[in-house]
Amino acid sequence: MSKNDLLTDLNLETLRIVPTLYEKMPDCCLITLEGYLDTYNSQTFKDKIMELFTGGFNKFIIDCQAVKYISSTGVGCLITILKDIRVENGNLVLIKIPDEVYQVIQILGFSKIIKRFANLEEAEVNFGLIENSFSFPAIAACPACHKKHRVTHAGRYRCTDCKIVFSVMENGDIIRQGASS
Repeated sequence: MSKNDLLTDLNLETLRIVPTLYEKMPDCCLITLEGYLDTYNSQTFKDKIMELFTGGFNKFIIDCQAVKYISSTGVGCLITILKDIRVENGNLVLIKIPDEVYQVIQILGFSKIIKRFANLEEAEVNFGLIENSFSFPAIAACPACHKKHRVTHAGRYRCTDCKIVFSVMENGDIIRQGASS
């Protein structure tokens, strides 16, 4: 049986599980969840993940954007999956999880164990697929006079020498304000 044969949707009464191959990482499965992860479906969810794991996937990115609720049993299920797959160098992360859903994970004290990321790019950095080469604080050169400035966050800055205003973006790009492109 090939990995692609395992990528079948699972529609439960209160939860939809949609696994797809994450093309950038052949050993990674992107799983979209919709609905409620709770006592009634957590075992079936675990069984599906473990089937994918034994079928050759060892990294899981779970898109939780459409998750409405997770119970303590659902959180326990995620912890059990993580424990089982980490023994074999597997990993699982959550992306796009709504704050009110993630709050259950925080309240139960598992936010340091279950990693969450805002988007796929952050998950890719976590898995080492892309390098996160820029972080704050940093040194930014004024785009006009090239004076070096220490910047602590993304935002607008004024050069202390030439007084032009420039912006430093999250990715480290520097943009001169008022300049036409």
